[in-house]
Amino acid sequence: MIIRRVYLDTEFLPADPTNTGLVSIGLTDDQGRSYYAVNRDMDTAAVLAVPWMVNNVWRFLPRVNHPRRGHPSELDVTHEDVKPLETIRSEVARYFADTSASETRLYAYYGGQDIGRLHMLWDNDWAVMPQFIPQWFTELQALIVDAGNPRLPEQPAGAHHALADAEHNRRIHEHLLSLATGRPA
Repeated sequence: MIIRRVYLDTEFLPADPTNTGLVSIGLTDDQGRSYYAVNRDMDTAAVLAVPWMVNNVWRFLPRVNHPRRGHPSELDVTHEDVKPLETIRSEVARYFADTSASETRLYAYYGGQDIGRLHMLWDNDWAVMPQFIPQWFTELQALIVDAGNPRLPEQPAGAHHALADAEHNRRIHEHLLSLATGRPA
């Protein structure tokens, strides 16, 4: 049995559980394949109204700066990472479908919101969501606690950039696996 491990992270507006609250999504797997998208259909005004979002998330998004207009900037809707929700939905489905593995397992760090945002791409309707999209995930924080709260690799940069966070989740899991097997990651 071949198991594919996929690591997920999203950035989102906590007060908006709809698709307009999804800011970005990052996926990476144990085979080195990654996916990243910024939701063109997000509620940009709501993101810019939350200082924490501006300081920690907005700064990583593709932007067109307008220094004379008195606001941080606008989303660069022409950037290749900025996509309409329909495109993100179909590309995420292809990302999960494109594997020869017999099973895909999903991992996230404090990931309840992340899997909820993933499933929201299909309006949380599992009858509509493609069958190869994982319906459950493994919580990395639980694995960390189970391993005795070991010292973890530090994230070099990019905290709150969905793909950088997903890649860091993969490094955390690889580290935990190396502790369990006694072999370096």
